[in-house]
Amino acid sequence: MTDQTDDERGGWHRAQGVECNNSVWELIDKAERTADDGEEMLRRAFAAAYHWQRATGRGPANEARAVWMLSKVHLLVGQPERALHYGDRCLAECNQHGLVGFDLAYAHECRARALRGLGREQEALQEWAAAKAVQIADPEDQAVLDADLAVGP
Repeated sequence: MTDQTDDERGGWHRAQGVECNNSVWELIDKAERTADDGEEMLRRAFAAAYHWQRATGRGPANEARAVWMLSKVHLLVGQPERALHYGDRCLAECNQHGLVGFDLAYAHECRARALRGLGREQEALQEWAAAKAVQIADPEDQAVLDADLAVGP
């Protein structure tokens, strides 16, 4: 990659970010995950975040979504403290850059799930309510959120 321009490298990172992100979902959607699957899921989520950080056309939403994914996989592998850490980062990214709608709703969603994983039920319910209260303009995005929120924190 040393002979590539910055744009070419950024495009390569974008393609890798997409690939890594999609491969995380393969493991998330797996009916029964092993401990090795959990480790692999974490590696893929970190790889996706790495590539998105360097991708052409990246923006604050890419960072928010990368740390949301890190929150999700940490919770799935039984690490709610780390899940909350990344959920906090996701919400901070939304607040710092004025991200609303889809990204803000999911920042509250991942925080709610992490808080529940830590046994902090009242806080989890508050975050859950905040996720549900976010208005999303795109009906398809709203349907995705509604489906995810159909199962409580």
